[in-house]
Amino acid sequence: MKAAYSLKNDVPLYAPCRELTFNAPLGWLKKGWQDFRRAPWHSLVYGMLFAGLGWTLIYFSLFYESVLLVSLFISALLVGPALAFGLYDISQQLERKRKPTFGHERRKAIHEMGHELMLAMLLSLVYLILLILISMVTNIITAPEQLAVSAAVPISDTVSLLLAVVFAGLLFCASTFALPMILDQDATAMTAIITSLNAVWRNKSVLALWALLILALVAVGFATALTGFLFIAPVLGYASWHAYRETIITTA
Repeated sequence: MKAAYSLKNDVPLYAPCRELTFNAPLGWLKKGWQDFRRAPWHSLVYGMLFAGLGWTLIYFSLFYESVLLVSLFISALLVGPALAFGLYDISQQLERKRKPTFGHERRKAIHEMGHELMLAMLLSLVYLILLILISMVTNIITAPEQLAVSAAVPISDTVSLLLAVVFAGLLFCASTFALPMILDQDATAMTAIITSLNAVWRNKSVLALWALLILALVAVGFATALTGFLFIAPVLGYASWHAYRETIITTA
């Protein structure tokens, strides 16, 4: 299929995608593990950074107010893409038969900082909007006679779970291919998000399997007190790059 997207042409809203086979995610994980083995020390450094970020969030969630946790979670949305960029750059350099270096990874992340921050801010905005809407709905259900919305009313466990599922789903659909595309094609955040949404929609069953595999591996990471993320985070990062390369049709 001939690519219909060009970085020099602003007319298309998104890049086209390929149809994926159902077992494609298993191949992505295999390639991700191969990249880990080809760059083990780089991989472990990023794994430690992701694990450290997770420990920080858990610490503050246990000992501080939920408002602070929300702020930290939004900060993680800003820091996470920067770490993921490094993993994508490693896979890209290995793909080009080059030796990965931290200097190259840092320069690439800084070069794409504008698009990266815009993507993180858009995702943070969606998160805040969902918090407000769910809070409003909860107050209407628990106190319909009250016209004013009170922030003091706690959100029920059911609604909290619904919030987490909805946000995780939106985050997954919007960012699955967005971050790799920004690094690879220097695309804008909006173009990358629309491309990701379109690709997920056209490969719903395959990406649903990919999401389940990610959830299973993340669960393993938490079950091992986040030490599993030393290996899981880099492998998932590399696998996400290969998922992008096999799914999105670009000019390069």
